Amino acid sequence: FARALFLQSCWSFERMQSLGLAWCLDPWLKRCHAQGGSGLHEARLRHLEFFNTQPHMASLVIGMVCALEEEVAHTAPDGRSAKVARLKVLKAAASAAMAGLGDAIFWGALRPSCAALALFLALWLKRYGWTQAALGAGAGYLAAYNLPAIALRWRLLRWGYDWKDQIATRLKDWPSQALIKRLRLVGLVLALAAGAFMLRFAPESRRFAGMLALAVYLGLKFAGVPTYRLYAATCVAGFCAALVGWM
Repeated sequence: FARALFLQSCWSFERMQSLGLAWCLDPWLKRCHAQGGSGLHEARLRHLEFFNTQPHMASLVIGMVCALEEEVAHTAPDGRSAKVARLKVLKAAASAAMAGLGDAIFWGALRPSCAALALFLALWLKRYGWTQAALGAGAGYLAAYNLPAIALRWRLLRWGYDWKDQIATRLKDWPSQALIKRLRLVGLVLALAAGAFMLRFAPESRRFAGMLALAVYLGLKFAGVPTYRLYAATCVAGFCAALVGWM
């Protein structure tokens, strides 16, 4: 678990996270192949092949690989090749699946929600001074992001070891989409609350423009406008507003 926190410390464009994965697995491989020899050497080499997934969700793959390597070590030499081939296929499939799911959970839902929380805390603590606001926002962001992320990493390591080749079946029962929707809803509520704070402290002459911009944003969002177009429209509107204000 501790080594998995440094999965991307030795990252390369050729094999991505393979060296970090091999370093994570090495103590377990030594335990499985206590006698050393060719078994340990081959196990190390096969995990230096290409590997890449979402770093937080990698614990699930690591746990699964630990269980499968244990099976390989306790299999007779004549039957190991089939076990190794199965391990490689499952590792590749799980890493690809975890990459998409992890990106949606952590990069697409949790991180924006934590950023909205930090913004809300900064505006709420502004009355005590900018130093307190910055410290409070930073601490809130780090706590809100890392506590669930580290807890999930720990649980995924155990789940991967227990589920083995049943990961796909087990994940169907895991409410990942409901979790993503809830995180995004929390982020939206916090962002709206931060917007309300900003409008509250804005000068009277700019308050109407801010409310109008917020209403237009929500209207475009709920109308199903693609995100990149929404961002482009926001940038253009912000540039025009800044230009008008400068003139």
